[in-house]
Amino acid sequence: MTKMTNKSIEFLLNELNQWVGSDITIEKKERDDLDTNKLALSGVEIVKQLEDEDDYVDPYTIQLQGHGTVYQKDGKSSKLPLDSYELPLHELHSIEASNEFLTIKTDRATYVLKK
Repeated sequence: MTKMTNKSIEFLLNELNQWVGSDITIEKKERDDLDTNKLALSGVEIVKQLEDEDDYVDPYTIQLQGHGTVYQKDGKSSKLPLDSYELPLHELHSIEASNEFLTIKTDRATYVLKK
């Protein structure tokens, strides 16, 4: 990770830690697909992932911990499987922040987090 990336990650962690205790919405836009999740944010940490020979899983992620719900396009919902949501850190392009939202752009997707 570069020095700029480290500063970006530190900034992102600081912002997210201020949101602990809040209910948040996470929207992930990848190509023409939009996924929506809601999460009662109880913690934030950096997690090292297992080695991935296909290079699909990022080596490090920010794990948003808490009970959550996955919302499907047909209006149905289900429980977030692992009580956490992972934000990839590889190829982090930009971060925009305000009191009410965070926008995180990577090489694969754009994530919008809202309080």
